[in-house]
Amino acid sequence: MIIFDTDILSMFAKVDEIGTLSHLFDEKIAVTPKIRDEISAPLEYGYSFPLKVLSRVKTVPLSKEALEEYERFQHNFTLGKGELEAIAYCKKEGAVFATNDIKAREFAKREGVFVISLQAILKTLWKKNIKSKEEVREMLAKIKEADNLAVSREAERDIFEEIE
Repeated sequence: MIIFDTDILSMFAKVDEIGTLSHLFDEKIAVTPKIRDEISAPLEYGYSFPLKVLSRVKTVPLSKEALEEYERFQHNFTLGKGELEAIAYCKKEGAVFATNDIKAREFAKREGVFVISLQAILKTLWKKNIKSKEEVREMLAKIKEADNLAVSREAERDIFEEIE
């Protein structure tokens, strides 16, 4: 199971690529309740992209153990509640956490959670021949525009270089 944060899901939804994420991860993508709430918030302001997520991505309930872990994480004021809940779920259920947030990635790793970044997702799309390298370049350009996302040259090199 791959638990996604709000940022990556909203990026892919805005460029109409949620289906691509589902395909890449064999439909094993999910969100926690707080992430679902975060992804839903733009609906109140007239945005429709959250519907693409809500219609394709299931919400997983937290076990008692994951809720206790989430409570333990409450001292962390640098991350949002959605990220903390997702990390707690991943830690207790052995799931993978997908995030583009560096602080969330570092915290999750310290807690023993396997993390996948936006760069890794984009690279995997062309490495597994789900999309061509050029299609991934186009997708990244659309994401950067739709989400006002800055991507460093180094990050782009990581996505598109073939390192064997």
